[in-house]
Amino acid sequence: MKETQFTATLTPVIEVATARSLAHPFIVGLSDGTLPLATFRYYLRQDHQYLEMFGRLHEVLAAQLNTALAQILTSLGEGEDLARQRLHAELKLSAVELAATKPAPTNYAYQTHMAYQNQAHGKAALAAGLLPCYWLYNEVGRRLAQKHSPNPLYQEFFDSYASDDFSSSTNQMRAIVDELAAPLDEAAHEQMRQAFVKSCYYEEQFWQMAYEQQRWH
Repeated sequence: MKETQFTATLTPVIEVATARSLAHPFIVGLSDGTLPLATFRYYLRQDHQYLEMFGRLHEVLAAQLNTALAQILTSLGEGEDLARQRLHAELKLSAVELAATKPAPTNYAYQTHMAYQNQAHGKAALAAGLLPCYWLYNEVGRRLAQKHSPNPLYQEFFDSYASDDFSSSTNQMRAIVDELAAPLDEAAHEQMRQAFVKSCYYEEQFWQMAYEQQRWH
């Protein structure tokens, strides 16, 4: 009998996170075109700040992997970067404005959570913590790309995450997590699962952070 891949056991978690995301007013507003552009602009600023840290964590993880996995990891997200650059240009988000953005509370907590996984539990937990950013966005994008938001900017956002390129990146990241999980015991798997669950929580909270344009008080 073929052994179940570790990431397959996480499917129920991602399904719940996807359902909650699809019902969130931020995503609903993108889909029906009613989300104010100022709210989406805030999201893009915060997400850029998050993705900067996300990229650095990829470098940290790659340094701990064998050459083949490291090469795969460093190539992930290139299509997402190009899509983001187009959105930034269309909304006149300058490099100066993006660089000046400081992480809002939820953004800060999410980044801290992922860095902690590497420091406390190592590469496998870090990889599991990085995975929801791929998997959840891919699921949301695939479900909403065909709904055709009245706002072409929002439609472009969904299309980028439903693309074959991003789906491939998601599958490659899942494969990396599965390979790291394969030799580990159940206790290590539970650490990975908890890292994944917490990242799903923060992904959902990221929508709320953007929707309310969260600030430090």
